Amino acid sequence: MPKRRELTEAEKQDKKIALRLTSILMILFLIDLLITSLIYSFADWIAILLFSLLFIVPAYISNAGMVIVGGGKPIDGGKCFKNGKRILGDHKTWNGFIKGPLYIGIPISIAIFSLFLVLWPFIELIPIMAAQQGAYKFYVDIFYYQYYFVGGILPFGFLALILRIVLCSYGAVIGDLIGSFIKRRLNYESGAPFWVVDQLDFAVFAIIFSSIPALFLPAAFITPDLNIIIFLMILTPSVSIIANTVAYLIGLKDVPW
Repeated sequence: MPKRRELTEAEKQDKKIALRLTSILMILFLIDLLITSLIYSFADWIAILLFSLLFIVPAYISNAGMVIVGGGKPIDGGKCFKNGKRILGDHKTWNGFIKGPLYIGIPISIAIFSLFLVLWPFIELIPIMAAQQGAYKFYVDIFYYQYYFVGGILPFGFLALILRIVLCSYGAVIGDLIGSFIKRRLNYESGAPFWVVDQLDFAVFAIIFSSIPALFLPAAFITPDLNIIIFLMILTPSVSIIANTVAYLIGLKDVPW
């Protein structure tokens, strides 16, 4: 295994933050599990886990897609803000912004949910049987499962799902740009960790954008409830911070971010 490079003093501080955040997020994850199971049931917590992942997956894929298809002309055109710092930076490009969701996030998400559509007659039997046996205290209505798995009552529900995927995907990349703008204003360099904000900006705006149709078509769209939002606020930074920290500890990365 190649020798890991020596960290700078600033990076050593960030390493400490990464390790502390990893511990905190793991504890929060456990607390959420315990509280939800006590207030509702363990089956309800599993439902929250599934709904959260199904809701946010287009944002995750689109956010990763920006890196894969990025490059080229920066969105800010190389211009600086009033404080002399770049508006966004070289890593925020039109290719990533447009093609990340369009070429990767949206088509892959539609493919995933198309599979759920085919399997839905079998999937729906699980929550129906569990509800009949009293496993759920909160997510008893089958509509929740139908909404998050296939968009709602078919066939129009799947069209609503596609709109949700598009809004979630582009909400994520817009949130990433806003996070980058804030990062530049606070004098964080591109690539430097901006703890928690780096991991949450895209998720917050994915939730906001995906919730817009519910204001106009409440019969076809629902806004993620507080259980799901809290879970996403724990899950999203956990996925990034814990994975990067573990990769660092086993020697796959030079820094835990």
